[in-house]
Amino acid sequence: MTAVAFEFAAGPAPIRPIAAQGSPRVLWIDADAGAIEPGLDMLRRHGFDVERADSAAEAQPMLDGEGCDLVILETALPDTDGLALCRRLSDAETAPVLVVSRAADTLDRVAGLEYGADDVLPKTTHPLELLAKVRALLRRAARQARHTAEAAVETWRFDAELGYVTAPSGRTVRLSPADASLLRALAGQPGVVLRRDALVALLHGEGSTAGGRSIDARVARLRRTLSACDGAGDMIKTLRGGGYLFQAQVTARGGLAAA
Repeated sequence: MTAVAFEFAAGPAPIRPIAAQGSPRVLWIDADAGAIEPGLDMLRRHGFDVERADSAAEAQPMLDGEGCDLVILETALPDTDGLALCRRLSDAETAPVLVVSRAADTLDRVAGLEYGADDVLPKTTHPLELLAKVRALLRRAARQARHTAEAAVETWRFDAELGYVTAPSGRTVRLSPADASLLRALAGQPGVVLRRDALVALLHGEGSTAGGRSIDARVARLRRTLSACDGAGDMIKTLRGGGYLFQAQVTARGGLAAA
């Protein structure tokens, strides 16, 4: 029947969903290869891409390069204070840090957490528990990253039935029925170049005798109105050759119908 609402945010329209980025990457910094072998094997058998470093110096190129999704850290390292490294990693906020240490009594666990570790486990932890902890930390990190990204995006809301556009600040403008139909046509195909004749067909139906030049005046009017709504008019781009593009990330809410 009608489109209930659109939400749109400034920025390029996504062409397709983001592809999976492959296996989670884990960097394990520990000089005691034998002690951590069961844990390494468990993670690798469950699809994790695990790299190991004997020292902070050996780990640094990995941290500076493509990075990793999670760091597992022994605090007793041959070349640096492991807790100081934990603090630096935590302050950088690039990946969660799991301390897995031979010395992991109550005071050691408290120290690890105080220095920024996301969790602390003793090396005697069963590999299955280690696997579960790693998965839990990665899920938490993914949720935090998603919430941070969502909070950073300023979103406008367009009620296509009533013609209201509301900015992130709460400022609202009401569009005329003609302008609302035009915005609905543009928002319905974000990131797509719509020529004048295509917009005429969307607004008036195939075979309409409406002139393509009339679209220019309507787009200009709509852009002026939206510019008063925290600059939303900037999302409508005019392209050489008589085309228009709605450059925004759009989410449709409710059932859609032709404009």
